[in-house]
Amino acid sequence: MPSPLDSSRQRQRGVTILLVVVALVVVLGMAALAIDVVTLYVARTEAQRAADAAALAGAKAFVTSGFTSSLPGFSLSDVCNSVAGSGGPGAANKAAEATAAQNLIAGVPATVLSINCNLAQPENPQIAVTVQRTNLPTFFARIWGSRSNSVSATATAEAYNPSGSSVPVSVAFVKPFLIPNCDPSTAPGATCTAGYFVSTSNGALNNPAAYIGVSRPFPPASQPSQPGQYYIIDPSPPASVCPGSSALPSGSCDTVGGGGVYDNIACANVNQMSCGQTVNVDPNTATVSSHTTTADGARCLIHASASPASAISCTNPNPNNQDCFLPGPPVTINGGTSNPNPAFRPPLATAVNISRSDSVVTVPVYDGLTDLCPLSGSCSGSAQIVGFLQLGIQDVRTDGTVDAIVLNATGCNPSSSGTAVLGGGVSPIPVRLIHN
Repeated sequence: MPSPLDSSRQRQRGVTILLVVVALVVVLGMAALAIDVVTLYVARTEAQRAADAAALAGAKAFVTSGFTSSLPGFSLSDVCNSVAGSGGPGAANKAAEATAAQNLIAGVPATVLSINCNLAQPENPQIAVTVQRTNLPTFFARIWGSRSNSVSATATAEAYNPSGSSVPVSVAFVKPFLIPNCDPSTAPGATCTAGYFVSTSNGALNNPAAYIGVSRPFPPASQPSQPGQYYIIDPSPPASVCPGSSALPSGSCDTVGGGGVYDNIACANVNQMSCGQTVNVDPNTATVSSHTTTADGARCLIHASASPASAISCTNPNPNNQDCFLPGPPVTINGGTSNPNPAFRPPLATAVNISRSDSVVTVPVYDGLTDLCPLSGSCSGSAQIVGFLQLGIQDVRTDGTVDAIVLNATGCNPSSSGTAVLGGGVSPIPVRLIHN
C-alpha cells in the first residue's frame, strides 16, 4: 500500500514542465519586447537623421537658388512645393528627396512622406520634411502575430539672409577674392560713388535682380586698378585643409600644400571672416605671377583640367571637367566628370541639379571706393568687409579672370552688433534646423 508521501509526489508529476513552459512564454515575450522595441527605437533615430539631412539639403537649395535675396518675380514653384510624397518640381524638393534617399532606415532608403514649404518671408524661407519607413520587420514579436511596423520623423530647416538687419554675419572657408562693391560696368578711371551689390548705409541688397543668377567676369586687379577688379587678400593664418595632390583631374592639384596664394584658393581656411572686419591686400596681387598662381589654385579648387584663355560656355559636362552652372534664377548645377562626391562620379557625373559642388564659394565685398593698387609700387592698404557674395565659379582664365555666376549675396549693416550668426560652411546665408 503506497504511503501518503508517494501519493503526494504522484499528484505533483508534470508541474515542473508546466512551470518551464510558462517561464519560456514569459522569456519569449520579454525578448520580443526588448529586441523589437530596440529595433523600433534605432529605426526611429535613423528616420530622424534622414529627416534632418533632407530638411537641411532643402534649405541649402534656398541659398544656392538665390531665393533668399528676395528677387522680384521669382517663381515660387521653382523653389519649393508643398506636396504629399515625392515628385515636387522645386529645387528644394529635389534636394531634399535626393538626400533622404541616401539615408537608410533599417537598411532601406528613407521615403519622403510629405514636404511643406513656408515661403512667406523670402529672406527667411523654411522647409519641413517628413520621412517614413514602412514594413519595418520585427522578429520575436511575430509570435504574437505582429509582423511589421512603420516609423516616421519630421524636421524643419530654414535659411536666413540678414541683409539690412542688425544681425552681423561670420563665415568660414572664405576665398581670398576681395570684390569691390561697384558696378562692373563703371567706366575705367571713374570712382565708385555708391554701393552696387549692397547698400553701405544699412547693408540691404541693392537691386539683386541685376546680378543674382547672372554670369559675370571678375578680372584681377591691375595698376592702377579699375572698377570691378578684385584684389587678393592675405588671410592669416594660411589655409590648411587641402585636397590631396592626387585629386581629379590628374595634375590639377600637383602643387597643393606649398602655402601662399595658391593654397588660400585651392584649400580651405577654417577661420571665420566677419562683417566689418578689416583685411589686408596681398602686395603682389596685381602681378602676372599672382594672376598665374590664382588660375592654378582655382583649377585645383574647381577640379578643372585646364585654365582657358577666355570664358568658356557651360555644357554638360563642362569641357574642362568641372561642374556646370546654368543661369537662373533658380541657378541649377550639373555635375562635372571630376566632381569628388562619389554619388556624382561616373557614370552619374553628368547628373543634373546636384546640391554639392566645390565650385561654390564665398568671397568678401569691400566698399570699392579705395584704389588699393596705386600706379607705382606694390599693392598696399586694407579694406573693410561690407558684405559677402556666394559665387558658382565656371572657370578662372589664365590671366586670373574669374568667370562666375552670383548665387546669393548678403550685406552688413554698419550699426550691427551682438554675436555674429555663423554662415553655413561655404555660404554667407546661415542654414539651420529649427525643429525636429
